Amino acid sequence: MRLSDSRFGFILSMPGAAVLFLWILVPFVLLVATSLLRYDNIRPVVFCGLKNYRYLFHQRVFWLSFKNTMVFCAGVTSLTFVISLILAHSLSRITRGSGILRSFAMFPWAVPMVVSGFMWAQMFNPSFGVINDFLLRLGILREPIDIYGNPDLAMMGVIIADSWTRIPFMTIIILAGLESIDPTLYEAARVDGADTLQIFRHVSLPLNRKAMLTGVVITTIFSFRTIDTIFSMTFGGPAKATYTFGFYILDYIYRYFNFGVAGAMSMIMLFLLLMIGSFFIFHILRREKG
Repeated sequence: MRLSDSRFGFILSMPGAAVLFLWILVPFVLLVATSLLRYDNIRPVVFCGLKNYRYLFHQRVFWLSFKNTMVFCAGVTSLTFVISLILAHSLSRITRGSGILRSFAMFPWAVPMVVSGFMWAQMFNPSFGVINDFLLRLGILREPIDIYGNPDLAMMGVIIADSWTRIPFMTIIILAGLESIDPTLYEAARVDGADTLQIFRHVSLPLNRKAMLTGVVITTIFSFRTIDTIFSMTFGGPAKATYTFGFYILDYIYRYFNFGVAGAMSMIMLFLLLMIGSFFIFHILRREKG
């Protein structure tokens, strides 16, 4: 058997593929099995079929956490995408000192989510927070706002804090996509009299769509299962205004010790993530084939 033989490559890749398969399959099988059990650490563990799923679908808090998760995920992804798009295009046009500026723009990415949450909570603090003080000095506010004590504003606050740490990552992806576009296309567009918006719409946007979709899908998946930023800022409150799927699972594991319901909840979350990921991947592949 020669090194160029495809069968030789297949045999060599088998051990790694087997480890990867077990790494994914074993936890998944355990999760599916747990979700089908009455496993509450009080009564004997018994098989209960889909009872845990039916229980969840009849809970008001489940639907509240579902709505909050969707709002949080959509808010973080949208805000991150818009700011990253602006930042990437700005950085791509800067030539002098671009290395320093790019390093500076990546700074929030180095901050852990929990630390970011504490930092933004202090910045929005109604007594000594810099944001309230700044808005008061500008005359935009008449009195300080306790953003994390207000159920109508708390979600906006955690979206801003979480987006802050995700913007650098998506900026890198979009920037890399922009720099892969042939510069002669921009020159040809300028020669034809296209303005900045037209160049963006007809050159940058279509040729960088794949990089943008990749950034959006990664940000969507990560924000969907985020808990650390919210944990350090509002702990799901006030009045469960920021209570997401992650908190729901956390409560059923550490507060109620009901591992069966937590397993069912995790399966629902996994299914929704697969749906979201498949939707974006389908669009990316369809564009590539087109």
